[in-house]
Amino acid sequence: MSKGDGVFKIRNNKIYVHGTIHGKFYRKSTGKKVTNATKVWMKKADPLKVLSELLGIATNTNYRNYTLKEIALETIEMQFKTNKISEKHYKDKLQSLYKHTFPYFQNLFITDITVNNIVDWILYLKENLSDSRAKFNKNLLASVFRYAYHDLQILDRNIFETETVRRISFDVKNVDTEAYNIKEVAKILKEATGWLKVYLDLSFKYGFRPGEIMVLKWEDFDLENGIVTLKRSLSVDNIIVEYNNKNKKSGNKNHFRKIPLFPKTVLLLKSFYEVRPHNEWLFVNKDNNHFVQSSSIINYHLKPLLRRINVKYKTLYATRRSYISIMSFSGEDLEKIQEVVGHSKGSSVTEDYYITEEILGVEELKERAKHQEKLFHKFLDS
Repeated sequence: MSKGDGVFKIRNNKIYVHGTIHGKFYRKSTGKKVTNATKVWMKKADPLKVLSELLGIATNTNYRNYTLKEIALETIEMQFKTNKISEKHYKDKLQSLYKHTFPYFQNLFITDITVNNIVDWILYLKENLSDSRAKFNKNLLASVFRYAYHDLQILDRNIFETETVRRISFDVKNVDTEAYNIKEVAKILKEATGWLKVYLDLSFKYGFRPGEIMVLKWEDFDLENGIVTLKRSLSVDNIIVEYNNKNKKSGNKNHFRKIPLFPKTVLLLKSFYEVRPHNEWLFVNKDNNHFVQSSSIINYHLKPLLRRINVKYKTLYATRRSYISIMSFSGEDLEKIQEVVGHSKGSSVTEDYYITEEILGVEELKERAKHQEKLFHKFLDS
C-alpha cells in the first residue's frame, strides 16, 4: 500500500495511522494499544476516515451539500471534543445557535450564504441584542465559517474575512451610552444591599469591567494592605482568560493590574467576607458558580433596585463611564484614571468615549461656574 492510501502501523505496541489528505501527508497516533479487539478494529476501520476524524478534517465532498445548521453543530461538537470549550460554554453556544442563527438562515446550504446575508444578520443582532451578546453570536458564526473554510475546505472563501463584514464593529462602546450622574451614583450606593452593594461599589468607585468583576476571587484581594489584583476576565465567548505581567497588555486593554482600594471599600469587603456565599468566588449565581452573563445581574438585581429607588436604568457598563467622568471632573490625572480602568496610558478612547458632563447635576454646574468665575477675576485683577 502506498504512503498516501491510508494505512495503520504498529510501533511500540501502539497503533498509528498514516495517510494523505488534501495533498498533505499526516502521521498520527490513534491512542490505541494493540489488543485482540483493536486488531479486529484495524481490519474493519477505514484508515483515512480515522485519520480525518483525528485531525478534524473532512474528506467527504458531500459536505458541500450540508446546511449551515449541520456544519455549525459539527463545529461546536468538534470544539467540545478537543477541549477548546467547556460543557457550559458548549451549551451556551448551542442555545445561541438555535435562538439567533438557525431561525434566520433556515435551511440554507453554507455554500449558498452570501456577504449580504451575513451583513443583514449582524445588523439584526445589533438591533435586538446587547453589544456583548451580538458580538458573541457573530464570533460564534465566524468560527463555523473558519472551520468550514480551513478544516473542511468546502468554501472558496471565508465570508467573515471579507472587508465588508470586517468593517462591522462591536468594539467601540458607550458612544451613545448615558452615564449615571453624581446624585444617582450616591443614591444607588446608599440603597444597594448585600453582595450587590459590593459589586456596585467596585463598579462605580473603580470602573472595573463587568467581565472582570464577575470572575473576581477572594485570593485576588489583600485586605490587610488594601489592594486588589485584576488578573482574569470573561471573554466575549464567556471563557475565563487569565492574565499576568507577561501578557497584561492586549491592544488598548490592560487587564492585569494592581489597584489600591478606598478604605471604605476595604471595610465593606471585610464585612462581606464574614458572610461570604462562596470560599473561592466573590460573587456567585443561583448555581453557586461565578456569573457567566451580566444579564442575570441586570435583570434580577440591578433593575429591581433602580425601579425601587426611582433611578433610570442606563446599562451596567455605564457605571464605568460614570467613574471615569467623576474622577476626571474631580481633577484626577488622566493617566491615573486609565491605570485603574485598564486603558492604555495616553489612549484617546478615555476622553473621546467615556468622559461626559452628563454626570454633573445643576448644583455641580453652579459650583463649577463659581470656581471658573474666581479664576477669571483672579487673572483679570492681576
